[in-house]
Amino acid sequence: MAEHGAREKRQRVIAALRDATAAPAWSAAEDARARRRQLARMAWSLARIDELKRAQKAADAAWMKLVAAYDDWDEEEIPELDPPPEQAAVDAIFEEIHAVAEEDRWPAHLHWSV
Repeated sequence: MAEHGAREKRQRVIAALRDATAAPAWSAAEDARARRRQLARMAWSLARIDELKRAQKAADAAWMKLVAAYDDWDEEEIPELDPPPEQAAVDAIFEEIHAVAEEDRWPAHLHWSV
């Protein structure tokens, strides 16, 4: 019974998508808002990637300082090291970018308010 209702719902959605009159026409203002949102998202993306690169350089330098004390050790003898604080910044920025790229989850200010 539930499958029948789900099938009917899918058929209604497909029919609505096929019917050109089912989708309201966008006004010029809505088009402009969509374009501003697209540009804001692009600017945000480029800025976050630049920030990721800067954060990664800082994290790389911090890691190098951590492992410098073990420079002459065999790799198997080096103890498990906690990541430097700079790595947390890299991870946070990466998660933001990943959420956008893989799940289409944008920061709140880049949704419909732009």
